[in-house]
Amino acid sequence: MQEAAKEAIVENNSDNNIAVAVDGTWQKRGYTSHNGVVTVTSMDTGKVIDVDVLSKCCACKNKKNHETSCKSNFRGSSGMMEVKGSCNIFKRFLTFHNARYTKYLGDGDSKAFEAIAKENIYGDEFQVERLECIDHVMKRMGRDFED
Repeated sequence: MQEAAKEAIVENNSDNNIAVAVDGTWQKRGYTSHNGVVTVTSMDTGKVIDVDVLSKCCACKNKKNHETSCKSNFRGSSGMMEVKGSCNIFKRFLTFHNARYTKYLGDGDSKAFEAIAKENIYGDEFQVERLECIDHVMKRMGRDFED
């Protein structure tokens, strides 16, 4: 994925401010899943740049090894996994690649963009712009018309 990140920057005319699509998914539908994953995909290359896997499940057999081997890295509602994972990824990209995700294409039904904007991860100089996926906008509009 490091190569995909470098390629995304090169494809963007070596501009370190790139556009990405962000989405989260869960192990099972609904808000009861113990595991989720967030992916960030370059809008220029279509390649996955980063992922963040989140788990609420602790399967440690004994608490002695809990600190070193536990896979649980999230506390909270399953619906908030996408928010936490997105923020983790946005912060990590700046640290690892000295670059920023400045355009955010999401599905519109996530609170992740609002959390990223609120955290002001890149400071006032680099605001993250929200892009809307037309398919998701039309889907939401259709739902509104049905009601």
